[in-house]
Amino acid sequence: MLKDIKTAIEKIRAAQPLVLNLTNMVTMDFMANALLALGAAPLMSVADEEIIDLLKISFAVNINIGTLDKAFIARAMMAAELAQGKIPVVFDPVGAGASRLRTTTARNIAACADIVRGNGSEIMALGELGSGGVDKKSMGVESTIAVMDAKATAMMVATQDKKIIIVSGKEDIITNGMEVFSCGFGTPLMKSVTGMGCVLTAVVAAFAAVEKDYLRAAVLATNFFALSGQVVARDEKNPASFKTKFIDGLHAPNWQAMEKIIDAL
Repeated sequence: MLKDIKTAIEKIRAAQPLVLNLTNMVTMDFMANALLALGAAPLMSVADEEIIDLLKISFAVNINIGTLDKAFIARAMMAAELAQGKIPVVFDPVGAGASRLRTTTARNIAACADIVRGNGSEIMALGELGSGGVDKKSMGVESTIAVMDAKATAMMVATQDKKIIIVSGKEDIITNGMEVFSCGFGTPLMKSVTGMGCVLTAVVAAFAAVEKDYLRAAVLATNFFALSGQVVARDEKNPASFKTKFIDGLHAPNWQAMEKIIDAL
């Protein structure tokens, strides 16, 4: 697996794919710096008037509904519909299940996406709440649903909608509805840094920009991301320093340390 991850990152750094991000204001800086560290070219936009032009030069589009309003929803839907079938559409349904607006928006955008990444509660909301509704178990961006409890829903959504679903948590799972891959790497410290999930979705978009097999892209990106965090957590125990070193780790991966982690399984 590590060899395949290295190859994918080499492709990213050779192509420097432009990843168009329609995302929230909370994690925009973190996301942009992570993509740059990885070797991709991030571009953030809040202007409807340029979306068509930007999609023409983008290798992937990453949509994140962390902070949404009517204008953002319209922009995101336009981008998702225009990009569908042309470049990978990667979607993060932040807070799906927490409100009717988020759930409805998430389901509408997810219909156009090739890859969807969310926590257990968000993925359950996509599959179980229909076109609206509020999940009383949801805590917004925090999941109250264990990854394995969302597995059946993830497989159902992936099968019905023909897309890749990533469920993030203590152990991540990635599925296309027929195959299921798990990722047990990572560190609890990731939960103490706002936007780690958002950044993972962006990293998945960068991998999908250079890997035509979206399931493969999702598996490689998720494992690389988790391994990077686990390596950094060996020396950094506080959230702020961890965040900084994590970006450094994306830029200069410690392959030897990752190999030891994998061999220890």
